[in-house]
Amino acid sequence: SAAGIRPGLERMRWLLARLGHPERDLNFIHIAGTNGKGSTAAALDSILRAAGFTPGLYTSPHLVNFRERFRVGGEPVNSHRLERELKPILRILRQTPVAQRPTFFEAATALALKIFRSAGVDFVVWETGLGGRLDATNVVSPELCLLTSLGRDHEEILGEGYGNIGREKAGILKPRVPVFSAPWPAAARQVLRRRARVLRCPWKIVRPLAQKSFPLAGDHQRQNAALAVAAARYLSFPEEIIRRGLEGARWPARFMTLRNKPPLVLDGAHNEQGIEAALRTWKTVHRRGPERVIFGCLKDKAMQPMLEAIHQTGCELWGVALRASRGSDPLTWPVSPDRFFASPKEAMEAEGKNPRPTLVIGSLVLAGEVLRHRGVKVA
Repeated sequence: SAAGIRPGLERMRWLLARLGHPERDLNFIHIAGTNGKGSTAAALDSILRAAGFTPGLYTSPHLVNFRERFRVGGEPVNSHRLERELKPILRILRQTPVAQRPTFFEAATALALKIFRSAGVDFVVWETGLGGRLDATNVVSPELCLLTSLGRDHEEILGEGYGNIGREKAGILKPRVPVFSAPWPAAARQVLRRRARVLRCPWKIVRPLAQKSFPLAGDHQRQNAALAVAAARYLSFPEEIIRRGLEGARWPARFMTLRNKPPLVLDGAHNEQGIEAALRTWKTVHRRGPERVIFGCLKDKAMQPMLEAIHQTGCELWGVALRASRGSDPLTWPVSPDRFFASPKEAMEAEGKNPRPTLVIGSLVLAGEVLRHRGVKVA
């Protein structure tokens, strides 16, 4: 019986035991952090493929299709394998009392492990969902941990300040497993140093790459690429393969150009640091700020600093309501938009009738809707 299951990681371990421990025969590279996890994971996945391996890549959320979360050898898992591996999980969920049922993310994480084990992947590039210490992904024994840059997202869950956020992210560290980290604020770095010392983890701070041999736009992407390169060097890959892998990296909705003239760019940034990085990148690429920003976000985000950063550019602000249950209503925003739209589809149709240099930003939910509306294939 499922009685007595405790929340979070214990529930996850219970589910994996019922599934025959699919996590046990895989080589994980575990990635935690606030910004850049997906880009770092995509770069590392591309390098592993350039080196002749078949990696599994687990990321979230998906943009258009659920299958994007589970990539095998660079391709989203095929529907047949996904359905086959999902069946035993659904059977367990149906037999479990509702109050004790694993969450959607826990079930998806177990599904990823089953997919990757049945596909016989060589490595799993394994991205945390939220935080790290209590995250459903933290049931694995990795070969290597990567920590991307920090932001102040989800403080209501992870605790206030960089010390608390760092503690949660550094919660993925395991005894004697090497760690490569982006430079963190002092309070978080102190926590990381202590944790690494207690667990005897070799650890190193990785600075951004000097040169730009990474197709993803923006200076912040040099940090993400640097972490992927550090992991590849740790695995003793030749520099030529690392270079080829970086050049082949693709990650949708990260400063993604949808139209050249006038420019229309889509970015999934959804916190203050991400928004500021995207606005800086726009200025670097286009020499001036965007004339219009189409913005939509989830209501659990700190939207004031994001809206203020956009407002300071002097652009026209279009507010979009998102269909997601957590979508925020533009009518309640602390900075009032110049125009309101009930959906991303409406906003994109209006944009198409009156094109200007436009940046679409604020949420991966918004990015997914825009890609779906434009028929852009990401899988």
